[in-house]
Amino acid sequence: MNTTQSPTAPTTVDIDGPRYHDLREVAAILKCSVRTVRRLLADGRLGYSQEKKGGVIRVSDDDIAAYYQASRIGPRITHRPSRRPARAAA
Repeated sequence: MNTTQSPTAPTTVDIDGPRYHDLREVAAILKCSVRTVRRLLADGRLGYSQEKKGGVIRVSDDDIAAYYQASRIGPRITHRPSRRPARAAA
């Protein structure tokens, strides 16, 4: 019995394309909890992909990189305290 490949099945796999992670992997990458990742997704601060509503949520490497870029804290500016004049000798 001969079988043929489905016309919708991919003939090649693109291993250089974007990599997708589940929520636990994203939490490990961002060093936070899964609950925090869910909050970031709900707030729209972290992009994600989902095939259908209620389906599995996947976050790409590009989405994680964009989150890091958007949440990056700029250089910290420290103000030097003004020097007080020396006390006059009594």
